[in-house]
Amino acid sequence: MWSLFQARARPTCRVTPRTAEQVAGILSIAVAYSCMFAVLGGGTSPFSGVSNADGGITVDLELLRDIRLVENGDDGASTFVEVGGGATWADLYAFLDPLELSSAGTRNSLTGVVGSILGGGISFFSQNHGWSCDNVVSFEVVLANSSIVMASEDSNPHLYWALRGGGNNFGIVTSVVLETFRQPPSWYTFQRWDMRALESVFHRLTQMANNMPPEVQMVATALGWSLHLQEFAISERLVATNPPYLPQTLPVRNGDLKAGTGVLEEYIYVKTTLEMAQKMDRMNAEGFFNYFGSVTIKSQTEIDMKIANIFFEEVESIKNAPGIQIYIVYNPITVPAMKQMRKRGGNALGLNPEDGPLTIVNINLHWSEESDIPRMRAFMRRMISRITETARADGVVHPYVFLNHCFEEQLPLKSYGSENVARLDAVREAVDPHRVFHVLQPGHHKLR
Repeated sequence: MWSLFQARARPTCRVTPRTAEQVAGILSIAVAYSCMFAVLGGGTSPFSGVSNADGGITVDLELLRDIRLVENGDDGASTFVEVGGGATWADLYAFLDPLELSSAGTRNSLTGVVGSILGGGISFFSQNHGWSCDNVVSFEVVLANSSIVMASEDSNPHLYWALRGGGNNFGIVTSVVLETFRQPPSWYTFQRWDMRALESVFHRLTQMANNMPPEVQMVATALGWSLHLQEFAISERLVATNPPYLPQTLPVRNGDLKAGTGVLEEYIYVKTTLEMAQKMDRMNAEGFFNYFGSVTIKSQTEIDMKIANIFFEEVESIKNAPGIQIYIVYNPITVPAMKQMRKRGGNALGLNPEDGPLTIVNINLHWSEESDIPRMRAFMRRMISRITETARADGVVHPYVFLNHCFEEQLPLKSYGSENVARLDAVREAVDPHRVFHVLQPGHHKLR
């Protein structure tokens, strides 16, 4: 297990089904005897109980990892890929990269394909293809009554819609069919800047959020406390189809002072999708206690700077903790990316292009000692509260909470809007009237 919160759980039994029918049989036994259970795919959620059921049944899908290309009977212009419910994005990228194909998977290779789809899934390729959930053609799902159904635009369309962002509230997904697209190796760049250029880095981020250069597929700006350097660090990562523009100096914005500072570190690579995801994995080492948090804002330099100042203040209370790693990532969601979310009848997330561009601010925290849990929890609560209230005071807060990366005390499903929540409730009532996936599978965020 990636996080110690999950690794320390001790299930009463662990089962490894080979087929959807075996998953259905396991679920029927769990329901008959009211056994608590969890479903393990990639296992990279930091929450206790999501993938490993302490005292219950852990349904490990590691044997459901088959991947194969399937025919697109509609127009033949695109290629689909069928992926087993236990596969990770590393498995899929390793399969697709030699074919110069890819899919809109997440940016960490060890994340489970299904789990990230159920929460949305930010991708390297969201600018042109939307999120992971937007590229699902169909799901194979085991429902609470142990029936096995397909969900797509044409078959069980309400369930299909709900599974694209609605979390693990509706069934156990045993396979998905995804759209693919041609994707040769990408340009992947990293620049680290002097902290005096912080405002200029955020200004560049805002410019790209509003008008992404055509060759750029992803931008992510990270602000963190460097344990190695014993100082704060600001960096930018780009993924592009062609060599992107990389400034070698940025202005230092300090009143009337006109000065510039050069880039401190720069790396330019041409990498496959798997290689890019593996580089991102290095930012998220396993074997620690972890908390995530997430707040969504309108894309503006001014609020980015205010969030940075909150971060500087709050990190002082935790930076001496053993094994500490703390950083925030500013992830723009551009208007073109949100337009892609309307594909196939739209997803459940409630994000509208008319509100964009937006920035999802993800907080990433890990540490080594169990005794530090109370102060890390207090830190995460303060960060989320202060960022939210500051953005609200400036009129730039957005209600959306990113399910894949939020704190366990946040309410991401509620953030989708009352209409979408009512629709999710209706789907849940139709497929799980006895709330099996709420009562017996309590891990992760649930419909209320």
